[in-house]
Amino acid sequence: MKPPVDLLVIGAGWAGLYAAKYAREAGLEVMILEGRYDLGGVWNYTDDPATITVMRNTVSSSSRHVTEASDFSMGEAAGNFFRHEDALGFLRRYADRFGLSDRIVTSARVARAGKADGLWQVDAEDGRCFTAKRLAIATGVHQRRRPISGPVTEFTGAVVHTADLKHPLDLGVGTGDHVIVYGGGETAADVVQDLATGTAAEITWAIRGGQHFFRKAPLRRGQPPGGYDRYDMALDEYSSGAIGVMTSVKSAVPGMRHLGNLGTSGSLFSYQGHGVAEWQNEIPLYRQFFNKNGHALEHVWNGCVTPARGIARCLGNTVVFEDGREVQASHIVCSFGYQPDFSFLPDELAAVPTDRLHRLVFHPDDPSLAFFGFARPTILSLPYMIELQCLYAARVWFGRVVLPDPETMRAEADADAAALDAVFGYERSNRNITCPFWYLEVMMKAMQEDSLRRLFARFDPRRDWPLFSKAVRVPASPLLLRLITSDAVGPEERARMDEYISPMPFGFRRQNVSLLRYLLTYGLMIGLSRLLRLDALFDAIARRRMARRGRAIALRPAPAGVAAAVSAPVSIPSSAVDSIPPSPGGSAA
Repeated sequence: MKPPVDLLVIGAGWAGLYAAKYAREAGLEVMILEGRYDLGGVWNYTDDPATITVMRNTVSSSSRHVTEASDFSMGEAAGNFFRHEDALGFLRRYADRFGLSDRIVTSARVARAGKADGLWQVDAEDGRCFTAKRLAIATGVHQRRRPISGPVTEFTGAVVHTADLKHPLDLGVGTGDHVIVYGGGETAADVVQDLATGTAAEITWAIRGGQHFFRKAPLRRGQPPGGYDRYDMALDEYSSGAIGVMTSVKSAVPGMRHLGNLGTSGSLFSYQGHGVAEWQNEIPLYRQFFNKNGHALEHVWNGCVTPARGIARCLGNTVVFEDGREVQASHIVCSFGYQPDFSFLPDELAAVPTDRLHRLVFHPDDPSLAFFGFARPTILSLPYMIELQCLYAARVWFGRVVLPDPETMRAEADADAAALDAVFGYERSNRNITCPFWYLEVMMKAMQEDSLRRLFARFDPRRDWPLFSKAVRVPASPLLLRLITSDAVGPEERARMDEYISPMPFGFRRQNVSLLRYLLTYGLMIGLSRLLRLDALFDAIARRRMARRGRAIALRPAPAGVAAAVSAPVSIPSSAVDSIPPSPGGSAA
């Protein structure tokens, strides 16, 4: 058996690589165990149906700037929204850049992990053994399918979990089939998009409990329903330290909420991004997971896809929805999500849920055990959350932050969970869903930092006005985390600021715009909107429309020729994806 390493990381996906890189920077000797033949996690696509990965034509739902590492760019060639091939290439280059590639042990699926004599002992399924002083779990949430349960189990037609789909068109449906896509997440939206553009099947999109939507890129004239350009402006970059001073995420960004609806739908009245009566709820903005694949809503707005509430019961092939409406269906595609798997850990450690970890990272009963990548943000990206967790963990490993005793850790973890419950204000079905802006405050306090104050103090306008004017306009992203927390800003970070500057409204410009113009435009826009309470006004009008006719947006017939184009399955060559990507099946990040 080899000598123990300082940190053993289980999983060589996004979270595992980030954790290993930050541990090395903290001076730890690191080894990474990966169960598959190569790094990449779910972004390493395979046709093997037994292995859960992204889908064959996956495109990210979060933009590249909001996703890529704070100190390593994915590159402009990947576009603003990247494919799984781009993500895998980025992770391979990241591992090479930071000296991780030769520290990865592949085909080392973990069978069990436990502690003996103060050291972690990890046994692989093939009999190899590894020892370490610390253990980091970065296996991701896509380890097991969340079981199909409830009324759907009584359906006698075809029931498919999205985890079993490598591409929605693999269902082989067409004329005469009625497919119900059940779920409000981004994978469900991608399935709807692919089926609506690639088949002649009748489609119903059922969502239980309502959903908030947001588009990736602006709605442009001339694009087919659901289409967008991967290189177009990313709408999730409309944030910055300066905008954060003008509005409040905690109060559902007053003054900007109606503009988000406008960017998503082209209408000020698309309540919660969709304007559909069946999907509305009372949850404030940023208190529910955002479905950023709002481009699929165009098939609802043009009448090609029928929205529905949750399924109340199934009688043979008859599906009854919560509002009493009945349909005959041939397929139900369940987008029910996934669950992590900690079965290799001792029962007493695995029994602590991930929302009860100290700062959602360290196990309160044994701080030598850490978890990365299990806190899911309502918006932004999972890699953003991972990097924030790694920044904190590195300070603990380096000794700059000292963890309290186990009893205090448990108390603080419970207090954080209660505080997060208060932020959301309702019972979340997935307790790993986290408000990233709340979490940033918690982690900055734990690192003894003040995010906005640190940003404005570090980039003093009296010393370097050009640098200050860029820094305060960097969107909420890993790069912004680095600007806030790092001890020095290097030339690479300075160069990337130009590319990252948050865009101006409506015109989507980011270059050659002075800070004064930026502040005046947003200040006037947000100030007047808050003064006139435009968010509440447009929401009230939208809800009245939905109550009267079920829709807040008038029906938008598909352009001539589009209906005929989807009467037969389509095949999209990879070379066509760059210009107008059609249906990004299985978005992630």
